[in-house]
Amino acid sequence: MPTNVFTVLFRLGVLVFLLGGLCIVTGQALGLMLGDAAWVEGVATTAGPPTFIAAGVTGLLAYVLTYVRPHDPEPATSAAPEAQPATAAAQPE
Repeated sequence: MPTNVFTVLFRLGVLVFLLGGLCIVTGQALGLMLGDAAWVEGVATTAGPPTFIAAGVTGLLAYVLTYVRPHDPEPATSAAPEAQPATAAAQPE
């Protein structure tokens, strides 16, 4: 159950910070095209903190998911031969 909650929160977090980043980049590009420095700075000040917080929280959720997800069972042993100790080569007399 907790895995599903963390997965949903992680996906929402990724969506939020990607959309926030898109808003920042688009807004700043628009400000550059209009030649309005205040617009460029305003977009970064307004949309930046929530986007960066969402990215940080999403990173922490990704870290938590590595511990919450059920791990794969031990891999089956293969039919590979076991390693044998090296034997000394015969010395000529």
